[in-house]
Amino acid sequence: MTFAGLRVVLVAAFNRRYHRSGLALAAALEALGCEVRRCEERRRGWSALLRRSLSTRLATCLKRRRGDVVLVFKGANLVAADVADLRRRFGGRWVNWFPDDPHLLELSTRLAPAYDCFFTHDSSSVERHRTTGARAHYLAFGCDPAYLRPMARDAKWGAPLVFVGSRDAVREPVLSELAEVGLVTWGPGWPRGPVYGDDYVRALGGATVGVNVHQQFGEWGDPAGYGTGANMRVFELAAVGTPQLSDAKADIARHFTPDREIVLYRSVAELKDRARALLADEALRGRLAAAARERALREHTWRHRLEELLTVALK
Repeated sequence: MTFAGLRVVLVAAFNRRYHRSGLALAAALEALGCEVRRCEERRRGWSALLRRSLSTRLATCLKRRRGDVVLVFKGANLVAADVADLRRRFGGRWVNWFPDDPHLLELSTRLAPAYDCFFTHDSSSVERHRTTGARAHYLAFGCDPAYLRPMARDAKWGAPLVFVGSRDAVREPVLSELAEVGLVTWGPGWPRGPVYGDDYVRALGGATVGVNVHQQFGEWGDPAGYGTGANMRVFELAAVGTPQLSDAKADIARHFTPDREIVLYRSVAELKDRARALLADEALRGRLAAAARERALREHTWRHRLEELLTVALK
């Protein structure tokens, strides 16, 4: 299917420092030949001063030129009634790609039926959305290889193990078990703080092994909020070229082969054992990193994901 000339209105957060996914989605759509117009999800500038709602700003955007597809990335502030009204007034195929299942399942199941197509990165959530009347589909996250790439090593970012992500009461006791083997943590709530831009890439790439811990993993987590979906870090670490040790979310094996492209653990004890084994085996780390990066570039970029999304949405 060709998408040349397809008019897409993309509703997302566009910010080079932090919300880079919106910019990456826009670039991927343009690479597919789409004509992309952006609608900023957040209130910025005059919109913030005048307290213009997202539905008002999106309506203004669509009045200037209607879209063949309106793609909303999350859109928590665009309620179902607003979507129904805008669809009636301006037409087009309305698509939501929701990045926060199952953590915000109550919200996503409320929004999903309003759209022509709804995509979630968590396969265990698909059927629950369909029972609400939503036309729901599974779509994994991806990566932006122009941003997430191997970089020259810098002593500031060097570490045996690295975790980059938010600190919370569930992750902290899991990660504390790795302190003795040299874990360094970056992100909101950790002493070193968050990292953005190229520093984010350097933090992921500077370590010998990248550690991934999904929300609600382990005995301190809520099983109902754990789900099956692979987070963005799975694809980001692969693209950067850092061998990855992740908890065994069920959807990961759809995209990376365990023990050949990624190493998985199912308990804190296994996490510690596999971390020590990886740190002791340079050849294995090299094979894992090279294989994962090759597959990420071949199958898991944002362009791959948007091609799949548009193909399904336009059927």
